[in-house]
Amino acid sequence: MLTKLHRTTLTEQAVQSLIDYIATADLKPGEALPAEAKLAIELGVSRQVVREAIKSLEGQGILSMINGKGAIVKPIDAGPLQTFFRHAVQLDTNAILELIEVRQGIEVQSAILAAQRRTPEELAQLTEIVAQMGRALKELDAYIELDASLHLHIAQTTHNAMLYHLVQSLHNSARDSIRAGLQHRRTEQELERVQQLHEVILQEIARGDAQGAARAMTLHFDDAVTAMVGKSATGQA
Repeated sequence: MLTKLHRTTLTEQAVQSLIDYIATADLKPGEALPAEAKLAIELGVSRQVVREAIKSLEGQGILSMINGKGAIVKPIDAGPLQTFFRHAVQLDTNAILELIEVRQGIEVQSAILAAQRRTPEELAQLTEIVAQMGRALKELDAYIELDASLHLHIAQTTHNAMLYHLVQSLHNSARDSIRAGLQHRRTEQELERVQQLHEVILQEIARGDAQGAARAMTLHFDDAVTAMVGKSATGQA
């Protein structure tokens, strides 16, 4: 069945034109677009249309309005995705498990690249976080913060900005999934296993073994799924 055609508004066209301009002019974060009056002339529209287009791009996190400077290109950040994931987890009781599955795909790749690219200084930082986790194992809130921080720092050691921002966008929601997972580990032995799995991930990254790091991170998330659903996860060793 054919669908009805929808007329594109001037504002929508202006939004796309501004996005194209930012790309072709290679504007960097912090750099400003031309003044509204000039944009209106170049686009052949009213200044009101330009303002609406800029407001739309503000909402998308691409531009910000700065007094005295006008429309400025914003740095890339994880804000919009953070809002989406946190909202999704709060609205859907099944979303925690889905979030763990999403994180697994991203963070296995993160572990692979971390093993290949981490610097000695970054490894020392990861080692310190894991040591702090070991000391905070019986302090739930502290352990959750350290656990989430470890995964974020692993992503940082990949030196892949897009991957880092993806993991960062999941950071707040990850705390919720970590808390849920830990609350399903009711014995001291189960909690110790969580720490041991993190230590294995660190060891493989330290060795520079990309595939070993991938296996360790996969096992870590498989174990989390097992704790959540109360049965063996597919592929768990």
